[in-house]
Parts: sequence; C-alpha cells; structure tokens
Amino acid sequence: MHRSLAALALLLALGCGPVPGGALRGTPAPQPPDWSGALGGDRALCEVESRPEDVHSIQLECFLVDGQLYAQSHRWALADWWPTKSWAAIWLEHPAVRVRIGERLYLLRAARVTDPALREPILRERGYDPVPDGIVLFRFEPRA
Repeated sequence: MHRSLAALALLLALGCGPVPGGALRGTPAPQPPDWSGALGGDRALCEVESRPEDVHSIQLECFLVDGQLYAQSHRWALADWWPTKSWAAIWLEHPAVRVRIGERLYLLRAARVTDPALREPILRERGYDPVPDGIVLFRFEPRA
C-alpha cells in the first residue's frame, strides 16, 4: 500500500511540471534549417536555460508550427497570485535563452507571440477551444 501511495505521489509531482534547474551542458550548434530533424518530429521535450546571472533552466515540450519552434506556458504563468516567478515571466525579462535538444545547444531568443491572428490558431491546434488569455506563447528565434 505504501509503495502504491509513493508511486502515486511521484506521478502527481511529475504531472505538476518540471523542477527548475541550473546551467545546461551540450554541444553548441547553429540553428538547423529544419527543426523537425532536430526534434525528431513535430514535438519533443527540450530544455531551456535563461537568466545567465542567476541561471534557471526548465524542461518542457517544444513544438513546431509551420517550421517554427515554439513553447507555451500554462494559463496562470503570469497571474499575480501565482506563488513563484514562473519561467515565462523570466523569459519575458531575459529573452536570450539556450535551448537543448538532445545533446545540442542552440543560442536563441524567446519571442512572445501576442498577435491574436498567430496565437489563437496555434493554441487551438494545441487543443484549447476557447483559447485562455493567460497562456504565454513563445517562438524561438535566432539571436540578433
């Protein structure tokens, strides 16, 4: 019985989201011409590191839309009542990120997608209907 409860607690904890970590290691790589090759399909887990002065990294699902690489937050990421500063808020303040897919590290910029004409169809394709206002959608772009 105790093992079952421990396994259930572990699954619930994992379902609440990844735990932030430190600096990522990997082989620096240029942005690929085709992200699907790097991801191994149209979606995969990736790790994103931000804020180099106080490194923060997180593992989440990255996904492709029209060949562009994206990530999204949960709907309460920027809520005033959220108990901690979310990774989405950190990326808004520090958009220069390092994305690790497999063993490769890509130097990118997390650009917030606010245009409803882009945001709404992408999040509908992700299964939201109606699309909640609070989700923060990011497109990864080359650093300028």
